Amino acid sequence: MAKTYVTAVIMAKDGCEALLETELRKVVDEVRAEPGCLRYDLHRSGYGNAFLFYEIWESPAHLEAHGRTPHMAAMHEATASLTACPTEVNLWEAVDAAE
Repeated sequence: MAKTYVTAVIMAKDGCEALLETELRKVVDEVRAEPGCLRYDLHRSGYGNAFLFYEIWESPAHLEAHGRTPHMAAMHEATASLTACPTEVNLWEAVDAAE
């Protein structure tokens, strides 16, 4: 199976940036310990209200299992009132530029 690359952009409601960041930070170590997680990094935009998760998973099956974990369900519940819009999730394929 091919590696699965993911970006997830989360926008904070005005005034909720710090609270959202706190909630997002809570899952990082747990996710990094999940089977199949090769990379799980949290970034914050320079203008402060956008957050980006950059993820690499061993396979689509590992990513699917990640979405069903209790800590992700808890994070979604804890952040629902802090976000300005639905999370934008994109799946990516690696492009071998040497080909």
